[in-house]
Amino acid sequence: MTEASWLTYRPLAVWQRWRFAFAAAAIALGAACIDGYPQQDAPLSDPFGMTQAQRLAHMNTLGAEAHPERRWSYGLLPGCVLRIDADGPDGPRPPLAIPLLGAAVRVAADKADGTFDVDLARGQAPAASVLEALDWGHAGWMQLLLRVVQKGCADA
Repeated sequence: MTEASWLTYRPLAVWQRWRFAFAAAAIALGAACIDGYPQQDAPLSDPFGMTQAQRLAHMNTLGAEAHPERRWSYGLLPGCVLRIDADGPDGPRPPLAIPLLGAAVRVAADKADGTFDVDLARGQAPAASVLEALDWGHAGWMQLLLRVVQKGCADA
C-alpha cells in the first residue's frame, strides 16, 4: 500500500469503526429514555359523552386522588343539588349541599398551602370549596366535570 492510498483509506476505516460505536450508543440511549414511561396511554375520557353517574364517579376519583391529606366525595341530589363530603387532617367537615344551576365554578391558586382550589359560588353567598388539588390538572378536570354536570342538569 502506498502512502497516498493509506491517507485516503485511513479516515474511511476510522469512520467505519466509530459508526458501529455511535449506533450502539444511540440504541442504548434510546432504550434508557423509554425506561419508566407507561407502556400504554391512559384512555382519555369525554365528559360530554358520559352519563351524570359516570361524571360523578370521575369526580369521586379526583376527590380521592387530588390531595394526599384530604378526601372529597360527591353525590347528586334531586333538583341538581351537589352534596359534598370532605375529610381532612382535622377530621370530617360538615356536608355541604349546593344547587348547581346558576353557580359559578372557579379555579384559583392558593399560595398559602400550595394547592389549586375549585370553588362553587352562588350569588352573594360565600364560595364553597369543592376540591383542593396539588396538581392543576386535577383542578381543571374537576372544573370541566362540574360544568358538564351543570349542563346535564339544565338539559334534563
